[in-house]
Amino acid sequence: MEDKINILLVDDRPENLLSIEAIIEKDEYRLVKASSGEEALKYLLKYQFALILMDVHMPGMDGFTTAKIIKAREKTKHIPILFITANNMESEHIFMGYAVGAVDYILKPIDPLILKAKVERFVDIYKMKQNLVRKKEALEEKTQELEKANRDLLETTSKLRVLESLTDVVFETSKDAMFILDPDGNIVKCNPSSLSMLQYDKAELLGKPITTLFTQHEAKQFIKDNLTFILQYGHVKNYENQKEVPVTGKNGRTLIGNVHIGFKNIDDRPVIACTIQDLTSQKKNEELITHMAYHDYLTELPNRRMFRKQLSTMLQQAKQSNGALSLLFLDMDGFKYINESLGHLIGDQVLKAAAKALQQIVRKNDFIARLGGDEFVILLPNTDRETSLEIAERILDRFQQPFTIDYYDLYITTSIGLSVFPYDGEDDDELMKNAFAALYTAKQQGKNHYRVYHNGMNLKFYQKFLLKNDLHKAIARNEFAFRYHPSVNTKSGKAETIEVKLTWNHPKWGEISPEELQSLTDESGLVTMIGDWVIQTVCNQIKIWREKGDIPVSIALNLSPKQLLEKNFIEKLKKVLQETKVKPAQLQFEFLENELKEYWELVKIPMQELKELGIKLCIDDFGIGYSGLQFLHLLSVDKIKIHPSFSRMAGTEKDAYTHLLAAYMAIAEQSDLSIVATGVETTEQFQFFGNNGCTEVQGPIVSSPLSRKEVEALLFQGEMQFFKEWESLSSSSENPPKEEKQESLIRSSLHELKETFSLSTRELEVLELILNGLSNKEISQQLYISEHTVKNHIYHIFQKMDVTDRSQAMAIVFNMLKQG
Repeated sequence: MEDKINILLVDDRPENLLSIEAIIEKDEYRLVKASSGEEALKYLLKYQFALILMDVHMPGMDGFTTAKIIKAREKTKHIPILFITANNMESEHIFMGYAVGAVDYILKPIDPLILKAKVERFVDIYKMKQNLVRKKEALEEKTQELEKANRDLLETTSKLRVLESLTDVVFETSKDAMFILDPDGNIVKCNPSSLSMLQYDKAELLGKPITTLFTQHEAKQFIKDNLTFILQYGHVKNYENQKEVPVTGKNGRTLIGNVHIGFKNIDDRPVIACTIQDLTSQKKNEELITHMAYHDYLTELPNRRMFRKQLSTMLQQAKQSNGALSLLFLDMDGFKYINESLGHLIGDQVLKAAAKALQQIVRKNDFIARLGGDEFVILLPNTDRETSLEIAERILDRFQQPFTIDYYDLYITTSIGLSVFPYDGEDDDELMKNAFAALYTAKQQGKNHYRVYHNGMNLKFYQKFLLKNDLHKAIARNEFAFRYHPSVNTKSGKAETIEVKLTWNHPKWGEISPEELQSLTDESGLVTMIGDWVIQTVCNQIKIWREKGDIPVSIALNLSPKQLLEKNFIEKLKKVLQETKVKPAQLQFEFLENELKEYWELVKIPMQELKELGIKLCIDDFGIGYSGLQFLHLLSVDKIKIHPSFSRMAGTEKDAYTHLLAAYMAIAEQSDLSIVATGVETTEQFQFFGNNGCTEVQGPIVSSPLSRKEVEALLFQGEMQFFKEWESLSSSSENPPKEEKQESLIRSSLHELKETFSLSTRELEVLELILNGLSNKEISQQLYISEHTVKNHIYHIFQKMDVTDRSQAMAIVFNMLKQG
């Protein structure tokens, strides 16, 4: 259809269109019929026409108007138009037709022969035009091809000229040294870079053998071998013609060069080229990059990647020599507080100072690396536990001293975990894992300590992993339970507050204590979910209790500050109180001082909202976070609970602690704060707190943790009085406390050890202090002897007991305890 010639027929009468179609129809024509001027204009937008046959008289847009629009358009103005009209058409209208663009008229009634002849004539003209257009296009295309070929020829000629010039330019301006050699290897041409690189004058090189530049035997031989191969075979293919070798310049200056030998026959003349690329700077940069890849940017110590390589190497050496390898894993205690308070610049200076201090402590063959952050690791080859512990003690001693940074005297301690090959692991990962387990234990036990790995640590880690995994299912399995800790008023002796603590009855590991459960909850990210469940459950329990009668005590719950950070915590709490009809005044929310101190800026507002609700607020374990009493006013708390470590000092001969406690309670009393002493065990402690303004007392002297049934007996059977039995408990105690029994057993075992192993009295004293976990330095201070003497005593003790370290000695003692 696209190859056919389009002819447009325009008439408002269908019979006229059919008659015209019948007259002029041909296979090569495509006759397009339009019944109006408007329709004709639409077809003209779609097709290209050779001829238009159009009736003059049509309703709407007549033939003249349609023709005028066709001739006005650029695309259609050259299409011939034949008007079809009646014989009686006036001359004036005929003239108008020619004026608007008609080329001829066909009069009605239509003579078929005339119409057919005229149409064929206009079609022939159209074909001629189209043929001329095609020829023109072909001619233009051929002209363009010739012009392009001419341009390509000119460009190729120009490129050849440029290439020839570039060859000279490259030779003259290249940074690499370039030489043209004769077949004997003598220099016939050299570029400026060769002179500047090797510090020679041109006259000093021309005519000289190229081997003059290579003094090392291997390099000289490389050049000779290439020249010999070229002379024998006339090419350098499949031969080592490129190598990095030392190149010697004038006055013996040596550089590392990438030497490349090339060969070409030009006009039957052999041309040998030698190029030398100076790699000296590149090699230095590569060494620098390698150093950066294996060293810490801040401290210049080896990094984690280098440590892993060194650990594998040293471990392999230890295996081959049947030696020991100790691994110390160090972590700076409280380093993040320096970063947060003084900024990272000061923190970086502290890390650099710490790295320098460690380098001064360790021995020449020891290896130190910074793993990242404030973590360091030390490898001690051919070192047993005792020597490793001495190094660990020296590190702890150094870190007891301040680091002076920008006029700040910064005290930053460190915790150390120790594992030893082959006793604590036989591969890299196991040694690292066990050293980290020991470090974690040191952190958990108060920091500023070292701990030696033992098998129980991994068991504890494994247990903790399983517990955190099972914690997600504990609520659904109904494994949680509550323990109730009463505290009594120091004046009336009656229970005033009952603290509710959550425990976990794990089906495999037994009861998980509230303290351990709190740590697990925090680490597993379930604080909010479990905290919400505790509040709901306790409030439901209070509702049940209130249905039985009045509850004469406040119920205390332990909350995490993270719960207060939840967006809708207050709204959820109000909903629970409303549903259970628990009075806010009957609740007391307790927060650990250390946790609250970390979040206090964020929780001030929600704590104030709790206060406005009528809920009492209390800070637990007060005194170990060093927050100060001003902190308490900022948070508008009602109570503080003194940490048990202070309670144990109360009423003793340690005046400093006694005065500190008295001062705490006096200031708190003036600030309208109630004080609760926790962990109170003796009458003397109770009397001290009662006489110094303490409101409540909690601890073994009051009551051990109670079950729900036991606490209900207190609430509803009038058993709220606790003080009546205190005097008898404190004055008459036939059975010695558990601690005294344990101490008696240890002393009995030590006496047996003395007899069994022929220990001297001083050696027995040293052994007893070792069992108490004291370091060599602490033993020397306790017994007023030098550390050297302590080491001698330990050496003799181990010899007599036939052991090699402290852990083995302790095992013997504890085995005797079990048998006793």
